[in-house]
Formats: sequence, C-alpha cells, structure tokens
Amino acid sequence: MKRFMAKLGLVAVALGTLGGVVAPTVASAKTKPTFTNTDLKRYYKNATSKTAFYFKTYKSGKKTGEMLIFGDFNGKNANVKYGVPTSVKFSKNRRTMTTKYKLIEFKTTKGKTTTSLAKKAYTFKLTKKSSTKFSAKLTGSKFNRRLGTTGKTYSYTKTKTSPAKSYANKYVKPAMKKAYTEAFDSLPAADKQAAVTKYTNNAVNTMIKNFNYKS
Repeated sequence: MKRFMAKLGLVAVALGTLGGVVAPTVASAKTKPTFTNTDLKRYYKNATSKTAFYFKTYKSGKKTGEMLIFGDFNGKNANVKYGVPTSVKFSKNRRTMTTKYKLIEFKTTKGKTTTSLAKKAYTFKLTKKSSTKFSAKLTGSKFNRRLGTTGKTYSYTKTKTSPAKSYANKYVKPAMKKAYTEAFDSLPAADKQAAVTKYTNNAVNTMIKNFNYKS
C-alpha cells in the first residue's frame, strides 16, 4: 500500500493550501461562510448515515499528495474506501467544493494483495452551510456506498478528531457481535463466547485502523 501510494504521489493533486487562493473569512449576518484551508484538515461525520470522511495528506520523499478516505460504519456492511482526488474546483462564491476522484482497488490472489487505481472517476460536491455544517450526497447500495453527485443529501458535522472509534463501537460492534454469535452457534458456550469476542474486536479494530490510515 505504501509503495503504491508513493507512485500515486507523482500524480495526486495537492489540496493542503488550496493553491493559496483561500484565506480564512469571518462570517457576519450578511455574509455566508466560505471554504478555508482549515476545512480540508478536518473530519466530516454524519450519524444518520453512519458515515464519515476526510482528506489525508501524505508525503513520499519530496512529493506531497492527498487521499480521500471514506468510512461507512453501517453495521456488518462496514468498509473503508480510499480515493485519489484528480481535480478539485471551488464555486465562484467559494461555498461549494467539487472533487473528482478515483478509487484505489484491492485484489487478493493466492494470499497476495495488489492495488491499482480504478479507471472510472467519480465526483462529489461538499457545500459549506455554516462554520461546522456541510452537506454532501451518498450514492450506491447499502453494501457499496460512496460520495457522489446523486442520491440522498446528508448534513455533515466538521470535527477535529476522528469519529472512527466512536462510530465503530456504536454501529459496527453490535452488528458484528450478532453476526459472529450466529456463525459460532454450534460451538460450546465457553468457546463460542471467546470466538465471538475475538472476531468482533478484530473487526472493530480493523475498521478503526483502516479509517485512521497512517502513511
């Protein structure tokens, strides 16, 4: 994964300072909030959809690039998607950011996992409603959701800290515990409890680790 990201660093767009064109603004009763550099260094979470996302800056040598990390904490269907932004544009009023991105695909063959950048590009819009509230759309089925330009609109709250641990424990853990309890139903009581606890904790910890990606 790290080696692959090093290669992507040569083509990934840099979002960190938005090209230096966006400066912090102070909203008044007559002005509406606009994007600032700080907005791209925060997490976005929505409890109703059980999803969260953020832009992750990574470095490879002297190169700097960005990843779009999307976490779907929807019970046993929980998963994390990694995207590489290929284009980022702001509306004239600087209230909407349109991002085009390609997903990183993982393929496991004979125990060996390889990564590649998907050919298809997706687009999503993030609109700033207030200093802490933003809106974005989710598209796809409940088994394969992602940020898009169609689908249901959700209100995301901007936060400094990752919501991965709280979301994983609140939404993923109960669902995985139930699934593993059913899967290990034939085991003796003591063995069943141990297996359920082990696999549930592994699933929760993996979800947290994957969302809080460290380059």
